[in-house]
Amino acid sequence: MRSFGIVAASSERGNNGEERSPTKLCVGIALTTDPGTTRQLLDEFCRALAGATGAEVTARGMWHYHRLLEALDTGEVDLAWLPPILALNATARRRVIPLALPVRNGVSAYSTALFTRPDSRIRTIADLDATRAAWVDRQSAAGYQIIRAYLRSRGVDLDRAFSADQFLGAHDAVARAVLDGEADVGATFLYMDPEGGGIRHAGWGKSPVHIVAHAGPIPSDVIAATIRMPASVSRLVQRVLVEGGNPELERTAKALLGAEGFVAPLPEHLEPLSALLAALDEQSATPHSMFPGA
Repeated sequence: MRSFGIVAASSERGNNGEERSPTKLCVGIALTTDPGTTRQLLDEFCRALAGATGAEVTARGMWHYHRLLEALDTGEVDLAWLPPILALNATARRRVIPLALPVRNGVSAYSTALFTRPDSRIRTIADLDATRAAWVDRQSAAGYQIIRAYLRSRGVDLDRAFSADQFLGAHDAVARAVLDGEADVGATFLYMDPEGGGIRHAGWGKSPVHIVAHAGPIPSDVIAATIRMPASVSRLVQRVLVEGGNPELERTAKALLGAEGFVAPLPEHLEPLSALLAALDEQSATPHSMFPGA
């Protein structure tokens, strides 16, 4: 299986045949919540990444994702932590290269589901007609954007399908609205068991529901590099993240990103979402959480 973008590239090596270490790297992040704490954790992660790569690593915190993408374009930032839709859009436009996907609770991706109560008349997408819907918010990948893109790709007229929209701000609020009968359907995340294929965890908790439609897998978030970064440097950063073995880098990645490890992005991680990009609603640069359960 191939990784996206960097594995096939030739390596830059010194006279002794060893890969050259980068001299400087800048890691960027959007300060979406608790900026002071996030910036402190980012500084600690950068120090650990410096120790693992031999580079001088600096941190940049920015208030908007569009500014972070501009910094990647200009080379002001070399690496960035991006939400999945933004990362895939930038990848499709050849602005960034995905390097690593964080792993949480044993998985690097989740799915999104449109669900209803077990006794609902709504069983399939063909039953969506003047339906009351509960969503997280317009920027939520799992709680709004991806499932709507999936429905649109299946020929569903969203204006006809949904007669009333509630934006409730949290996945548990969406689940309560559906289960209490205040909405007919809702959108939330679900994690599939990679071995058994069943549902490991979902936004509705342990409550019985009927799944009307689901789409995925979706990477929770992406560590991406500017296309300006030399291939050998991209490989080095990917290697120290994916192979692990550096306790300080692992500790700081857990604190900043909630990541217990990383995997290299493969086509099966990214292509399902890439296929839906054209069907997505118009994107906003408003910061939001990249953790689907948040």
